[in-house]
Amino acid sequence: VSQYLHSSFPVCSETTGITLKKMTTTIESKSRDALRAANRVIIKAGTSIVANSNGQPSLTRLGAIVEQISELVHNGTEVIFVSSGAVGMGKKLLRKQGRLNLSVKQLHTAQENSNSQQTFGRKMDDHLVEPISLSTSSSLSNLVTIDVDEEKLASAENQKQYDSACAAAGQFELMNFYSSLFSQCDLTASQILVTQADFQDKFRLKNLRYAVERLLSLGIIPIVNENDAVSAASGYRALQTFSDNDSLASICARSFGAEVLVILTDVNGVYDKPPSAPDAKLIKFYPSDCGAIEIGEKSAQGRGGMGAKIDAARDAVKPDTGSKCTACIIVGGHDLDCIRHVLGPNEEGIPDQQKGTL
Repeated sequence: VSQYLHSSFPVCSETTGITLKKMTTTIESKSRDALRAANRVIIKAGTSIVANSNGQPSLTRLGAIVEQISELVHNGTEVIFVSSGAVGMGKKLLRKQGRLNLSVKQLHTAQENSNSQQTFGRKMDDHLVEPISLSTSSSLSNLVTIDVDEEKLASAENQKQYDSACAAAGQFELMNFYSSLFSQCDLTASQILVTQADFQDKFRLKNLRYAVERLLSLGIIPIVNENDAVSAASGYRALQTFSDNDSLASICARSFGAEVLVILTDVNGVYDKPPSAPDAKLIKFYPSDCGAIEIGEKSAQGRGGMGAKIDAARDAVKPDTGSKCTACIIVGGHDLDCIRHVLGPNEEGIPDQQKGTL
């Protein structure tokens, strides 16, 4: 998606004449050039890119992303990184800590209740459904069954609070991980956690912009994420400034003067049908009046989905919002060279592979 789409050119029509094709190709070429000429870019990585399905951080993908960001920074491009993944990493930490704490409680209770039962069970909430069942052993032969209010654990409010705890624990782990990776590339990363109120209040937004500008001027990479510990991932509401990290990346592009927005996703780009469909085709260039496309199911780990990414891309390049963002591309983050393909210099003699959907 590009600001060039908002010109008067009829870039999407039933007409398939040679003139229209040349015009569309020209607009796409200008937009691709804008990607490489950008001085400030925002790169957004979703949970499906940051973490594997088991919640473990993907060392391969994150290592490649950090390495490519470092290349951009060392070549003079300012990079703001919007990263998901804190809740996913926090789930693993809370699950592990929960097991440790439950084991201590078992031993303590076993000493006080020598005639208790020999089994122990407890169901965690829906986000961490992994019942704990300890086998009988001589050292743990006297245990009790702790009664748990199943309805309370399954309640939406309790689940939201648990997500907030996951975000708080996982964000610390995530930033430690990024700090280690960027330090290997002689770069320093910083953390910026935001809520919708930070963009709605003029005073907060002014301070936020100053912080970002100051960090970028020193060559420090701001890593932005929603402060889920405060907002509790409150979901989609009409009056919200953003409801997922795709729309967060879009508003960051408008608020922080980024010229290009790159959204990394778990598919190669935008398809005219769900990517799993045998006749699905990748849309290389998404015109402003392209019409409806069939959106598949979102990944199990993320909140947004492809529909949210398309909306975020269109919002980022709207000229009537005063945005400096001239182009947005949705590209597959599983390609370990995806950022180089869309933002790196065009090497002489090597044809432009035109990755992703512009």
